[in-house]
Order: sequence, then C-alpha cells, then structure tokens
Amino acid sequence: MPTVKFAIPKGSIEEATFKILEQAWQSISGRGRTYRVKLSDPEIEVKVLRPQEIPTYVQEGFYDVGITGKDWVREAKADITTLLDLEYGKVKQVIAVPESFAVEDLTGLIEE
Repeated sequence: MPTVKFAIPKGSIEEATFKILEQAWQSISGRGRTYRVKLSDPEIEVKVLRPQEIPTYVQEGFYDVGITGKDWVREAKADITTLLDLEYGKVKQVIAVPESFAVEDLTGLIEE
C-alpha cells in the first residue's frame, strides 16, 4: 500500500490536533522537534504545515489528506471535499481531500 501523505496544522490548533492523533495512534514521535511527525503506522507520512497552506497543498495533490480550518478552505477557494467537521479550535476544523478522490466520507477514505 502506498504511503498516505497527511498534513496537520501548526500554530494555535496544533496541540488539539496532536491530542486527536494520540487518540488514534499509540505512538507519535518527532513532535515539537521537527515538522515531520512519525505515527505508529509507517504507511502514514505526517508533516506539520501552516494551516492556510493545507487546502491548496491538498487540492494540488502534494498531500492526500489534511486538517485545516474552514476559513482557510474558503479563503483559498480550494476545490476539495470536507470529510469531517472536527469541532475544535476557535474556527471549524475539517478533514479535506482533493475533489478527484472518489470518497464521500472518512470511511470511504480508509477503505481506499
């Protein structure tokens, strides 16, 4: 299976994002020391980016999935699909994939 490239936001929502990741994966390393974070799943490559960059990077295919704010998705006018409203942070956070992905929800992404 190819590696999934996953972009997560740095800044004000970084800590809340790591809490979610820690619930999903048992092991997270590289946190705080680098912009490349390692999860216990070797098939997921994580990079910490500015949240305003994530919608465009996902749309352009540099990342397969990303967590960012709805405000940044709107501002970037990104052609992406919101899979899940994470409901944390001062603004709404979403999981997004490129429109070209034939998935409608998070389950569809996992099954792909």
